[in-house]
Amino acid sequence: MLGVLAIALGIAGLLIPRTPQPLSYHQFADQRSWLGISNAGDVLSNILFAVFGLAGLAYLCGQSSHAQFVDAREKWLYLLVFAGLLLTALGSSYYHLAPDNERLVWDRLPMTLVFMSLVAAMIAERISVRTGLLLLPLLIAVGIASVLQWYGSELRGTGICGSTLQCKSTPCLFCWWRCSFRRDTLTAPTWRSLSAYM
Repeated sequence: MLGVLAIALGIAGLLIPRTPQPLSYHQFADQRSWLGISNAGDVLSNILFAVFGLAGLAYLCGQSSHAQFVDAREKWLYLLVFAGLLLTALGSSYYHLAPDNERLVWDRLPMTLVFMSLVAAMIAERISVRTGLLLLPLLIAVGIASVLQWYGSELRGTGICGSTLQCKSTPCLFCWWRCSFRRDTLTAPTWRSLSAYM
């Protein structure tokens, strides 16, 4: 059922007319300054991305993380996820200081590293580690290209906002595709929560 829903969302993304992103997207509710920081609430909230990024990297670099992976090569995928979170903290802070489309590029680029590394990790768990690692560079390249394509479309005034449905449908397929090995206590709640969020 969820697979059908994900496919339907992907098709809907292809059919929805492309529209430019409204400039009101950058008008956030809390625009207060604090200690000379513009949009302080939005900027400082990115500290949490940095905290979780650093915490994840510290955990993965420790000895206790080894037992969590059937194949040690998988760790590289999650290292990129948490490195991406750390970069997201920087890029999102830069964007929220003075929100506009140009700065939004630097907000979205590190997010693609997080998202595409997660997709590669899901492929590694559900298909094979080798496949996930081989597809990782391609997935990251596609993610970067999608951000640049969006920015180019905004400069042309056409926009591609409808394609976000396709992006959100992708994880749904993997979240409900059973792992090739049993590790439900670690991953099932995480991926199902991600699916619900999408």
